[in-house]
Amino acid sequence: MALRKGRVARRVIGFARHEKTIRRAIARSAVNDGDTELCPDWLGQSDLVVLAVPPDEVVRVALQVARLTRHSFILTDAASVKGPIVRSLEKILPPRIRFIGSHPMAGSEQSGIEAAEAGLFRGAACVVTRTARTNTSALRQVSRMWKQVGGRVIVTDPKRHDELVAQISHAPHLAAVALTLLPEASALPLAGGGFIDATRIAASDPQMWEQICRMNRKEIRRTLSRLISGLNRLKGTIGRGSELRVNLRQARARRRRLQ
Repeated sequence: MALRKGRVARRVIGFARHEKTIRRAIARSAVNDGDTELCPDWLGQSDLVVLAVPPDEVVRVALQVARLTRHSFILTDAASVKGPIVRSLEKILPPRIRFIGSHPMAGSEQSGIEAAEAGLFRGAACVVTRTARTNTSALRQVSRMWKQVGGRVIVTDPKRHDELVAQISHAPHLAAVALTLLPEASALPLAGGGFIDATRIAASDPQMWEQICRMNRKEIRRTLSRLISGLNRLKGTIGRGSELRVNLRQARARRRRLQ
């Protein structure tokens, strides 16, 4: 939708598992046309192929696309984990396919075509990964695409990406899960805006998040250890007003800078 609204692409073709998704995508002007099967003719005319599939599926679908094509094109993805995906595809894809790992930090706990909207990427950080094997021209073109749909492009290597998103996305998601499971049932009717805001992302797709946590488990475990240490420090300051206030003020100042 963002590509078409911004006239970034001459034509957008969509592939999805279900026919009703394709019909709805066409009705919502998300795509010009589409199918439930990857079509060699359409793929053969593509300059850029974007894989917006669960992390476990990226490598498999990328290889399927490679088998169905013979021409040169750019391939990117939108998965929340980059290290294992980039390493695998740089080894096994043919040289004619220039792969650039991407991760737009946008979206919500909602999913599916009805949750889509053209302004999703406006102002969002869009990570684009670079390695020693990255094609510079392809990197520029993928970066330009994310900029044209409103994103703030950040270029980094896949390993660093996984370290950072463990801190800013993956561990916070598990913290939201833990918070959601924390109260006893009789406390839930008391839930107000604070609890609802803090636990919103726990409503996300469990299957996708299981994949994310498994694929980035080393960095997530490291970050969770830091979080547990931080909670223990806060626990120790309760009852010691001045120490607790320092942490509360620091957190408030940092949170206000995010607004």
